[in-house]
Amino acid sequence: MELFVIRHAKAADRDPERWPDDALRPLTREGAREFERVARRIRRWRPGVDLVLSSGWTRAWETASILQAHARWPKPVRTKLLETGAADGVAPIAALLAEQPIDARIAVVGHEPVLGHLVSALVSSDAGLRLELRKGSVAWMRGAPGAMELCGLLVPGMLRKA
Repeated sequence: MELFVIRHAKAADRDPERWPDDALRPLTREGAREFERVARRIRRWRPGVDLVLSSGWTRAWETASILQAHARWPKPVRTKLLETGAADGVAPIAALLAEQPIDARIAVVGHEPVLGHLVSALVSSDAGLRLELRKGSVAWMRGAPGAMELCGLLVPGMLRKA
């Protein structure tokens, strides 16, 4: 399996008055533009995936939609498992990935801290390993879930200059 774990791009600051439901908080204009450049670079670097799973929260969904438009990846599929920020959300996501074909190329788009915990769990059995993904970051991994190799960890600034 080839797996891309992507944290949503820069979003608006939390503001309970504007977004009483934090799930509705969108990307900033700057965050969207920056991630569009990232997505175009991703298209040249890794031209396609078979499946894009995304949180349905606005900022993640907008990020996944940018991947569809600019990286030309498939339309995202909403996965409620990615709508948690809790570390205990890792096991169901890992189980979902384990159900996929071994030769699948999959992207997941979501939120911290669950994505950092997911990457950590997929590459190491060491519970002390802790990775945090910055907004708009892409972790690229290969192998079978539970024994994956972290091939690259890219942050937006690195991709823009690629």
